[in-house]
This record gives sequence, C-alpha cells and structure tokens, in this order.
Amino acid sequence: MMSVRRFPSLSVSVRVFAALGILLSGLARAETVIITLKNGDRLTGELKSENADRLVLKSPLAGTVKLPKSEIAKREPLKPALAAEPSPVARPPKPAAPAPAPAVVAAPAPSRATNLTAIDAINPVKLVRSWLPSWLVPYTTNWHGSIQFGTDLGFGTTDRQTFYGNAYANHAYNRIRNTVEYHLAYGTLNGIESANRMNTRGKTDFDFGTKRRVYVYNTGGIGYDDVRRVDLEFDEGAGFGYKLVERPRFTLRGELGGQYQNINYTSAVDKSYLSIRVAENLSWKVSDKLTVNQGLTFLPNVSEFSDYRVRFELSANYPLFKRVTVSLNVIDLYDSDPPPGVAANDLTVQSTLGISF
Repeated sequence: MMSVRRFPSLSVSVRVFAALGILLSGLARAETVIITLKNGDRLTGELKSENADRLVLKSPLAGTVKLPKSEIAKREPLKPALAAEPSPVARPPKPAAPAPAPAVVAAPAPSRATNLTAIDAINPVKLVRSWLPSWLVPYTTNWHGSIQFGTDLGFGTTDRQTFYGNAYANHAYNRIRNTVEYHLAYGTLNGIESANRMNTRGKTDFDFGTKRRVYVYNTGGIGYDDVRRVDLEFDEGAGFGYKLVERPRFTLRGELGGQYQNINYTSAVDKSYLSIRVAENLSWKVSDKLTVNQGLTFLPNVSEFSDYRVRFELSANYPLFKRVTVSLNVIDLYDSDPPPGVAANDLTVQSTLGISF
C-alpha cells in the first residue's frame, strides 16, 4: 500500500518541477522587439530592462542602447519567423544534451575585427567602423537623409540654365540630434553668370530634463557666393532652444543665442561681427506622404541693430516611389547692408528630384 501511495506523489512532484522549469525558461528568455523612434529610426534587439521613463535595448549593431520612452513612436515584438532563434515550440526537446547558450555566454567575446565577413572586409565603412571604440559606433549609424538634384532650363529670347544640388542628413542617438546640409547652385542667363554659390551647415542639439523640451545647440557654416560678391563666409554660434509644440506629426521649436559672422567680400569692406541669433523651425507631416519643413533665422548686429541678416527656408517633400522624392524648396536671403551693386534680397525657388537613404 505504501508503494501505491508514493508513485502518485512522485508523479505530481515531477509535473510541478517540469512546469516550473518551463516557466523559468520562458522568463529568462529576453524579448526581441522592434523599436520605431519618432524621427523614423528603427532598432531591433533584446529588451534588457524597462521602467517608467526609459527602456534598455541590446542591439547586435549598436550595442546596449538606452531609449527614453518620450522618443519612442511604436514598439512591437519581432515575429517568430524572423527571430534569430527558432521558437520554443518549434525546437525539438533535447533532455540529454545541455543547452549551448551558457557556453556561448561564458566564452570571451571575440574582437569586432575578427567578426567581419568576407563581404564586410571589402566594405570601407564597415571596416573602419569595426575598429572604432564601441561608444563611438552609435554615432556612425542610423543616419538618414536625401540627395537632391534640379535644373531650370530655358532657350528662346533669353537663354537660362541653372543647376541645383542639395544634400541633407540627420542622426539621433539618446539626447543628441545631428543635422548636416549642403547646397550648390550654378547658372547662366544669356551667357552671363547668374548663380554660383556653395555652402554647407551643421548643427548639434542636446536635450535636457526628463521631458527633454529644453536643449542647447551648436551651429556653424561656411560657403561662398560669387554673384553676391562673397568670396568666403563663415559663422559659428551657440545657444538655447525650447520645443514649443511636440506632437507625432507637428513640431515647433524656438531658439535664442549668439553667433559670430565673418564675411570676405570681393569688392567691399569685409565684415566681422557678433550677432544675436533668434530662430524658429517647424516640421509638419501633413499626410502620410507630404512633409513640410520651415525655418527662419534673424541675425541683428549687436553693435548696430540696423545692420542685420535674415534667412528663410521652406521645403515640401512628396515621395514618388519608395526612395525617390520630389521637392519644392524656397530660400530667401536678406542683407540690410549688401556690397555695392548687389540687391538686398535674394530669392530662390527650386524644384528637385531626390533619392533618400
């Protein structure tokens, strides 16, 4: 009778321990998720931890990344069919063999360079990135932007030919945002040069606080404009910004700071002065495809407020295909004290075709 009573209790114990083993193995397995940020970036990796303000994601490419929840637009689990490992249901049971995972975790991680495949070894970007420090890698990935080309041709009573080139790139990581832009234009009107300019600008923002509405920025640019008789123009500035409105489809920011400007003219006295910088920029996703960006910068001379410069920019972008976009760009520059023979206002309207990356 005693043997009859022991077998059922042993069977129940086995079942209880088996259920606990399955439960603990399920809890130990890190969830693989896809994170979509508000700026459009997407990260895939294992969810290591999460609290009310942020979550920690382990990405195969970027390493361990801390993401504030205020920057996350969507989070979704990775489908089992796309996961790096088969699901527990699909994996055949191997009770006799130990799980290989502990051996892999216990082994020392190989160097980044030795993980390169044959294809990666001939890719200069991946080759250079493999030798960078791990903390620097996130700043070399997840860059997005577009390269645009446009032309304005006319042949008849007046012959005109104008060619445009623009490039934009943006990057976001944790509290840092980076933007870089490049503009080029060349044109003739009845054989006379009507446009010949090139300039590039860069800007970095760093968010403060739990809500990240206040930020500091640093901006700088360099370029030339032969038609406006500017041999070289250089500026550098810094200040504070505030996110006045921040919605999934609409963002409005205001900025206040200082900016140093140096302008070397072809046939006029060069300028070098300190300006107050007052600026605003707006981003509006009108529909799923149409996006509008606008910026206004006012730069009055600190020593003489009647001497000032204004820059207004407006762009509307609409994708024709997956990576091909048509854009309308408006750029208006105003200088209250231009060199002799140069108009105070310079307005440019461009229609371009771009390739996004």
